[in-house]
Amino acid sequence: MSATPPAPGRAHDSRRFGYRWGRLVARYRWLVVAAWAMIAIGSALAYPALENSLVGVDFSVPAAESSRADRLVGEHFRSFGSEQLALTFTSTTDTVDHASYRATVDAVVAAVRATTGVVGVIDPYQSSNSPLISADRSSAVALVGIGGGPRERIDISHRLHGLLDEHTQGDVSVALTGYSPMTVDLTTVESADATLAESIGITIALAVLILALRGLVAGVVPLAVTGLGLLAAFGSFAAMSNFLSFDTLVTTVSSMIGLGLGIDYSLFVVSRFREELGTGGAAPPRERERIDHAVATATATAGHTVAISGLVVMIALGALTIVDVTAVRSISLVVAVTVVCVLLVAWTLLPAVLAILGARVNALGLPGRSRPSDSGAGPEPGRLWWSRWAEHVIGRAWRYTALAALALIVCMIPLGWIRYGVDIGADALAEQSSGRADTILTEKFAPGTVSPITVVLSGHHDSPLTRAQLQQALTFENQVRRDPRVAYLQIEQNDGRILVVVIASVPIDSNAATELIVSLRQDAAQLTANGGPDIAVGGTTALVVDATAEISAKMPWVIVSILAFSFVYLALVLRSVIIPAKAVLMNLLVTGAAVGLTVAVFQWGWASDLLGFHSVGFIQVYLPVTVFAVVFGLSMDYEVFLIGRMREEFHRTRDNDAAIVEGIEHTARPITAAASIMVAVFASFLTADVLELEQFGFALAVAVLFDAVVVRMMLVPAMMKLFGKRNWWPGTAIDNARAARTEDARSDAGDGNIGSMIR
Repeated sequence: MSATPPAPGRAHDSRRFGYRWGRLVARYRWLVVAAWAMIAIGSALAYPALENSLVGVDFSVPAAESSRADRLVGEHFRSFGSEQLALTFTSTTDTVDHASYRATVDAVVAAVRATTGVVGVIDPYQSSNSPLISADRSSAVALVGIGGGPRERIDISHRLHGLLDEHTQGDVSVALTGYSPMTVDLTTVESADATLAESIGITIALAVLILALRGLVAGVVPLAVTGLGLLAAFGSFAAMSNFLSFDTLVTTVSSMIGLGLGIDYSLFVVSRFREELGTGGAAPPRERERIDHAVATATATAGHTVAISGLVVMIALGALTIVDVTAVRSISLVVAVTVVCVLLVAWTLLPAVLAILGARVNALGLPGRSRPSDSGAGPEPGRLWWSRWAEHVIGRAWRYTALAALALIVCMIPLGWIRYGVDIGADALAEQSSGRADTILTEKFAPGTVSPITVVLSGHHDSPLTRAQLQQALTFENQVRRDPRVAYLQIEQNDGRILVVVIASVPIDSNAATELIVSLRQDAAQLTANGGPDIAVGGTTALVVDATAEISAKMPWVIVSILAFSFVYLALVLRSVIIPAKAVLMNLLVTGAAVGLTVAVFQWGWASDLLGFHSVGFIQVYLPVTVFAVVFGLSMDYEVFLIGRMREEFHRTRDNDAAIVEGIEHTARPITAAASIMVAVFASFLTADVLELEQFGFALAVAVLFDAVVVRMMLVPAMMKLFGKRNWWPGTAIDNARAARTEDARSDAGDGNIGSMIR
């Protein structure tokens, strides 16, 4: 969401940095385009390296119990590995007792053991009553421990996938699953999802741009430069991947948000440039000078406003760093870098392209309407409609305030039942190797085999267990075995510590698995309180539980920091206290309503058949806090420039009603055009197979829709009417005082002149 450009023909200040910068870019336009061509080529060449370095979403909280458990496993049970994979074997014709079946298993297990990075393999034939052989004896599982960090584990998974293709033979099908193999497959699926979604969103955005800018060339330019901005962002990620890790989710979300923002920003710069070309006004007479002047003016006005917008988005995202969860901080960093890149495009490449195109930006215009509307004389029909709408709303201010607020509050009601979790995307991987393996584990073994729970028992302060503590550890193990959510245990002992590997009988991303973690920790805490061993519970599900606790604890601080910044920012820009307070309240209603509807749809399952997904009974743990920060950042500039236009008219006429109508009349069409593009881009991700992408797309699309329609077109004008001139306090008093001082100064100067004449 971005600012509406100032009215054409407004006097420009050639001393402003934006104007001088626009002039500079216009002068060296071909050099700027050449530089961006080099950046695009370099980024395109670097992209495959980024794609190969993507890791799984990291939910770790450094100070949490799950991180401590992972550290203890790495220190005392290195043969277990830093991650456990499941290698499944199945056949529709043979059983595990057939010689050919066993030969296949032995060959694959031997090859896996010899693979670099594999620290251990548990053979399904190691015991006669092995839980790694299915009851019907048609399937078997080998457990594979791998070492290294997230990126190394991804590389190992790639090598194992290639190895399985070489060794799979006969009627025995072999598949690999686990967190890293699922990440590899999710990268493939999410890339396909993003390609489909973006193709839909871009097609709709292009149609909206052509209608809004009334020309094919003008409509294509914002899309083209935004695409290069996103390419530069991914090139930056590729360079940063040498010392940072990125996951598939954050790169897809950054693409989603960057595409919407970039098109939005470019839309207003192009619109302002065309208006300046159409008005002429103070522009120099020569064509080249006229074009350069239009570029400079567009950069100084619309470029200035989108820079402020981008700054607001980045500051809002910066508040996410309060949350000590790696995944949330990664989203904050990646989206911020994307915003920087689309801003750089809007301030460099776009002015250069416009300087090259000049009046040709209006080429291939819609019949009879290729010129920007503001360049003509007299109001256009669309503006007259928005004027009538504004008059209609302020004539029924109480009614619209009550109805709009009530609608948003009703949508917020599901927040009272929100549940957090993480869907790892297994349903989207049905056609992938990890999905096939996961299906076998679910149907014939234990779903928890995908990523076991790790429980480390040690003496106090990580000392070896005492004899008494060993007895208490045995009691704890037996208690865990009796839990119906546990399929079986594997026990290892080393360095005086015990590792209990818990294979859950429920999916690792289910509510039941979360409840199992909570139960294990409660039992462990009770045992430790009675003088028993120190117990740390880890694993993927435990990481999610700890991330949920961290996000829930820090969310109030994130909200307060964003609200405080928003209030101060608006108070300084608009010189008002009432308007910022209302803006903060309305933005809270919008984000709350958007997340509330997301809960109703994705947690409760409303419209699940229509949207084509299966509800998992919770919302992705990182979605509410991320959506809150992003939506607040996106909506703030709508507020600034809608109210800014009203403020300008109010100071000119001192008529609050006229200011409201003027503000809506001049900003409604660009706001609705920008919102339509945003909604199209975000909603297109509802076509994704990966649930978390659907949730993000839905929440952001609904938030933008509510913000543009319910808030900007209903609540804002209605509440501006209700508060009247009090909206502008204390700015009005300050401006009046300044005007009075100016008048007094003029009067004193006049008296002095008269006195001189008398003397």
